[in-house]
Amino acid sequence: MRIISLALALMLTLSVSSVFAHAIWIESSPAGVRGKQQTVRVYYGEYEHAQIEKTTDWYSDLNKLEVYLVRPDQSRTKLSLTDKGEWLEASFIPATEGTYTIYTSHVAKDLWEEKRFQFSSSVMVQVGKNQNQPLNLSAYRLSAAARQYARDNKVSVTLSKQGSALADKEVTIMAPQGWVKKLKSDAQGSISFDAGFAGIYIIEYGQNEEEAGNWNSNPYKETWQTVTTSVAVK
Repeated sequence: MRIISLALALMLTLSVSSVFAHAIWIESSPAGVRGKQQTVRVYYGEYEHAQIEKTTDWYSDLNKLEVYLVRPDQSRTKLSLTDKGEWLEASFIPATEGTYTIYTSHVAKDLWEEKRFQFSSSVMVQVGKNQNQPLNLSAYRLSAAARQYARDNKVSVTLSKQGSALADKEVTIMAPQGWVKKLKSDAQGSISFDAGFAGIYIIEYGQNEEEAGNWNSNPYKETWQTVTTSVAVK
C-alpha cells in the first residue's frame, strides 16, 4: 500500500512539473496577403524537447481555450477552432492592410495545491505596409515585429506587463533544433538574439504571482503565468 501511495505521489509530482515546463504557443505566417486565407495553429507542449501533446492530453480544459483576432481598426472577433489531433487550427481572411494580432489567454479550470495556471500567447501578422500599434491584450505580453527573418538576422522581442516594460527578467528562446538560450531583458524590456537556425523560434516567459482568490469555488493563493510568442526564420 505504501509503495502504491509513493508511486501515485511521484506521478502527481511529474504531472505538475510538466505543467510548469509546458506552454501554449501560436504559429502563423508573419506576412499575410489581403483577401487570402491565413492559417493559425495553436500547440501545447515542451518546444525545447520537440514535445507536442495531443489535444486530448492537454492540461485541464486547455483544449477549450479561445483564440481572438484583433484587426488593424482594433475590432476583435473570436476565431472558430478545429481540433487537428496535435493542434487546434483556425483561419481568417485579411480584408484590409495593417497589423493583425492573434492571441489567447486561458486560465486552466483545475487548481493544483491552491495554485492557478494561466497560459497566454500572441503573434502578429503584417498585411501590406500600413503598420499600427497593437493593443495590450493580456497581463503579460511578448511581442516581436511581424516579419519574416532570415538566418543570422538579429531578432528583438519586448516583454511587458499591462503595457509597461519588464526589466531584468529571464526570457527563454528556443529553436526547433533543440537550441535554447536564456537572456535577461534590458531597461526597456527588450531582449535580442542572432537567429542562427531556420525554423520557428518560441520565446517564453514565466512568472509566479502571489495572489489570493477563489476559482471555480476553490481557493487559490498563487497564479503561475506563462506567456509565449513565435518568430519565423528562413
